Amino acid sequence: MKKSSHITQGNQYLKQALTMTGLIAAHSKVPDFSSFYNRISHRGTKMKAVVACAHKILRIIYKLLSTHQTYQK
Repeated sequence: MKKSSHITQGNQYLKQALTMTGLIAAHSKVPDFSSFYNRISHRGTKMKAVVACAHKILRIIYKLLSTHQTYQK
């Protein structure tokens, strides 16, 4: 099955913000996102890896908002 690297539905501004955030997180020094990006980009295109990082960030944000947690260092 061939997966697309396009996000088809939703708010265009949110999609653009998440994609840019995914791109920045993929090239950051945080090993969680950079290793995830590298693993996906070796299997497919770089844009698919950026969209996968953006989707991962969206899932993290949703989890934080749905459980009413706050970010603590």
